[in-house]
Amino acid sequence: MTLGLDHVDMRVPALGAVEKFYDAFAERLGLKTKRFAKVGFGGSSWEDGSPEDYNAVEYYADGAPGRARVFFGVIEEVDAQPSKSRIAFAVPEDELDEWERLLPGIGAREIERGDPGYPAVFFTDPLGTRLEVCARRTHA
Repeated sequence: MTLGLDHVDMRVPALGAVEKFYDAFAERLGLKTKRFAKVGFGGSSWEDGSPEDYNAVEYYADGAPGRARVFFGVIEEVDAQPSKSRIAFAVPEDELDEWERLLPGIGAREIERGDPGYPAVFFTDPLGTRLEVCARRTHA
């Protein structure tokens, strides 16, 4: 069995407070296409948004929306609380030092380097959602 991840939709109480952070974070990850959306409460409905009227953003690595292989979204939901789970993004191990230097400048908080057995940089977004960039090795 192969476990695959299709996408991540994070909920935040104030999109405006984290959007610039995720713009810079996504671009550094290689997710260079940004899409604006209007999403109903709990993700119950979705439609294209515009830079003037939206409550969600999606970031894509490649492909058209709906056909992209890799993407994640950030959706404003007023009652949302920062995730107590940690969302991890895979990066090459030789980029961890660069990530550690970059993160304070884009608004990350609580930045901490993983131990040698777990090569990662742990941090939170400006509202407290726990994230990491990691270079954990996987076995086939």
